[in-house]
Amino acid sequence: MAYEIKWTFPAAESHELIVSYLEKEWSEREVKKFINTVNEKLQLIAIFPELFLKTNKRKNIHRALIGKQTVLYYRVRKQEKRIELMLFWDSRRNPQSLKSNLR
Repeated sequence: MAYEIKWTFPAAESHELIVSYLEKEWSEREVKKFINTVNEKLQLIAIFPELFLKTNKRKNIHRALIGKQTVLYYRVRKQEKRIELMLFWDSRRNPQSLKSNLR
């Protein structure tokens, strides 16, 4: 049975920022490719929540590579059969600011 996917505000906001950037700087094809890749990964995560590795610092947070420069952080809530999407992260950014975003 697939887990429910719940978008947190930071996840939705960071996703929208990436899509907006792609719309300004890249082609419509690249935007669609990113959105399709995200949707495919979310389907996998819903079925196999433990598929992606846990982060080193926070054992209950998983890290899924979306593209070369984008990482999705999510938390598995086994009791509720729910996945909480926490943040889409541009890996070119300063990793120190990631810590404050994953709370």
